[in-house]
Amino acid sequence: MSDSMRLRDPAGLVAVLVVALSVAGCASTPGHRPPDEVGYPFGGVTHFSERRAALLHEAKERLVAECMADRGFTYEVSPAVTDGEGPDNPYGLLSPREARKNGYGMTMRHVERAEREEKRDERANSRGERWKEALTGTEEHRVSFTTPTGRTFTYSSDGCVHRARTRLYGKSWYRDFHTVQSLSNRVIRAVTDSEEFEAAQQRWADCMSSAGHDFDTMQGPLRAVRQALSEQGASREVADLELSLSRQDARCQRRAELPATVGAVQRRVESEALPEHRDTLDRLRVSRTEAVARARDIVDD
Repeated sequence: MSDSMRLRDPAGLVAVLVVALSVAGCASTPGHRPPDEVGYPFGGVTHFSERRAALLHEAKERLVAECMADRGFTYEVSPAVTDGEGPDNPYGLLSPREARKNGYGMTMRHVERAEREEKRDERANSRGERWKEALTGTEEHRVSFTTPTGRTFTYSSDGCVHRARTRLYGKSWYRDFHTVQSLSNRVIRAVTDSEEFEAAQQRWADCMSSAGHDFDTMQGPLRAVRQALSEQGASREVADLELSLSRQDARCQRRAELPATVGAVQRRVESEALPEHRDTLDRLRVSRTEAVARARDIVDD
């Protein structure tokens, strides 16, 4: 496969890359990766594995379509889309198993994104204002709230999107989710700003350097793969680069004791936030479990 190959034929390239990545040891697409909750604050209560996220997305889309039909509009259910890059956790932690099988998941995501862009339905741009208001709601029913971290969220309570979300997740979900998500982001920043994390990251950088890779932070390998994809497109050469970097990255993270460091610092930071927000966390955990059960009933119906 030529280094100069670009994504001119994404559909054909998917088949080629699946074979290439399979030979290289990266046979699974990101959507089939096992869930990895390592590193998510508060036990990952605001995070769903890709499989569960896809289930919940499909259920909500069906509820939106049902609501729109009741209002006399047609709504086409859209497939779940995953655009994230890198390891499935907020710190860039990578298990050796994940590194061996999927790298960072970036090359296949690059192909899948190109496929979506080619198939993008532009008919939504021609929808009328009444269709959009039925979907997202009206200004008269706009609701705003502010999280404990100072972020403000706004939605319209009369739109089909909000009504579908409420039917699936419950009335308190939207506020509780964004409250805990904001707290989670605060926890993540506190962990990465800690002296312990910076010291572990330096040990990781030294380990990577000894293997011939000079990166100052754990985002360095991701930037290198992203740049290669930008310059060469999705190719066997880029897939090989991704796998090589991810495997060494995972080895160095273990040697630098990054997972253990993150876990210890995060538990300390979380303990400071828990007393004030324990009720919100407990309520969100219940809503999460019930939403997954409802989603299964909706999709299997």
